Amino acid sequence: MKEFTCIMCPRGCRLTADSDLYELTVSGNACERGREYAESEYSNPVRTVTFNVGVSGGERRVVSARTARPVPLSKVLPVARLARRMTVFAPVSAGDVLFPSLLGEKIIATSSVAKAE
Repeated sequence: MKEFTCIMCPRGCRLTADSDLYELTVSGNACERGREYAESEYSNPVRTVTFNVGVSGGERRVVSARTARPVPLSKVLPVARLARRMTVFAPVSAGDVLFPSLLGEKIIATSSVAKAE
């Protein structure tokens, strides 16, 4: 049995998911989105990873970035650790692809950094 707090709406329902050999049972949800969230978290939890990436030659030393899509929970720390060691060159614009494949995940900038003058 696993317990979750639903993040799909402002209610924050306390969800309980339990599985027998054939079926997953979810309780505590006030809406269908809560059930879907619990099923997803129980079977394949994913997160969008956010972090800072170093910038060389920019007005700021770092740029905020994130994974382009949610990644499996088992990849969160490895992706963040690798990204922390990486550096990009200025200028960087929000939405730029910083790394097309970092452990198989696309990393995009979420802010801009101008080139230093």
